[in-house]
Amino acid sequence: MKNLRTPIALSLALVLSVACSSKSTEDQSQMDGAENHEMHEVASTDVAKATPVAFKDESTTKIFNAYLAMKDALVATDGDKVSAEAKKLEALLVDQKFNAIKADVQKIAASTDTKIQRDSFDSLSEQMITLAKNSELTSGNLFLQHCPMANGNTGANWLSLSEEIRNPYFGDKMLKCGSVTEKI
Repeated sequence: MKNLRTPIALSLALVLSVACSSKSTEDQSQMDGAENHEMHEVASTDVAKATPVAFKDESTTKIFNAYLAMKDALVATDGDKVSAEAKKLEALLVDQKFNAIKADVQKIAASTDTKIQRDSFDSLSEQMITLAKNSELTSGNLFLQHCPMANGNTGANWLSLSEEIRNPYFGDKMLKCGSVTEKI
């Protein structure tokens, strides 16, 4: 009888170990899915929680919506999507007064490397901030946000529909780094 106890105990331990191991893998799979879902939520935070903006000039409204979609793709660190959104924004910049903005957008659209895209996004954002302040906003709000650590600690700004910080310069590495500096 003693000879049977050891193999039965080992078998039971092995079965429990396998059962726990598969449960752990299931839990990890569910967590990975939750993280992916969370990053998707991060990318769509502005759209889900904020009131859309509208400007007196409809083309300006479309330009800002495209800019904000590109910013959300940077938050999600999705270089392919950033490039695709930049191409949509580029198509809206037909007026010559947008040539400087268009130059930055073209740099962003030409790459899928988020580091390169983020470098040009800084200059683009400064121009978009100027455009927002010089345009007549008819509904909604834009929030000017600042990350002091972007650009090698020199800082960088961006616009958002929400007061909640979702940093496009660092994405998930430092998602909440920054502060609201102005409501437009």
